[in-house]
Amino acid sequence: MPSKFDCDYAYVLGHVCYHILAAGLNGYMATVTNLKSPLNKWRCGAAPISSMMTVKRWSRGPATTQIGKPAVHMASVDLRGKAYEMLRQNSSSCLLEDIYRNPGPLQFEGPGADAKPISLCVEDQDYMGRIKKLQEYLEKVKSIVKPGCSQDVLKAALSAMSSVTETLAIMTSSSTGQPPL
Repeated sequence: MPSKFDCDYAYVLGHVCYHILAAGLNGYMATVTNLKSPLNKWRCGAAPISSMMTVKRWSRGPATTQIGKPAVHMASVDLRGKAYEMLRQNSSSCLLEDIYRNPGPLQFEGPGADAKPISLCVEDQDYMGRIKKLQEYLEKVKSIVKPGCSQDVLKAALSAMSSVTETLAIMTSSSTGQPPL
C-alpha cells in the first residue's frame, strides 16, 4: 500500500498533467520540486521532454551513413551518494532484522504518517554544490560548441539551450509574478 507521501505526490503530478493538457501543451513532463517541505510548499512545473534528450548516432553497417535517433539521457544511481552509502552500511542488518520505515496499515494517521522517504531525507546536496556542477556543465558546453564545431552539434546545442532558457524564464516569472522574458 502506498504511503501518504506517495499518494500526495501522485495526486499532485496528475493535477499538473491536467494543467499541461488544459494549456494545450504536449511534449512536456510534470515536475514537482521542494518535496522535503510540507505539501503546500511544493513547487509544480512542466519540463519539455526534449530538454532531457540527446541524439544517439547509429551505424547500419561499415560503409553507411550514421542515423541519429533520439534517446533520453541515462540517469545512473550515484554510488557515492548519501542514500546509497546508507543502504550499503545497513545492508547486513536489513538481512537479519525486521527494519521497516513504513508504518503499515496506520500510514494515513498517527506518527509516521507524514514521513518522507529516507532517500529524499538523506540526499541533501548543498545549493552551492549544485551551482558548481551547473558551472562545470556550462564550461563543458563552451568547450564543445565553438567556432569550427559541426552544424549538428551547433543545432543540438541551440535547441537544448532554447528549451532551458524558455523553461527557466517561465519558472522565474511564476515565482516572481513577472511575465517571462
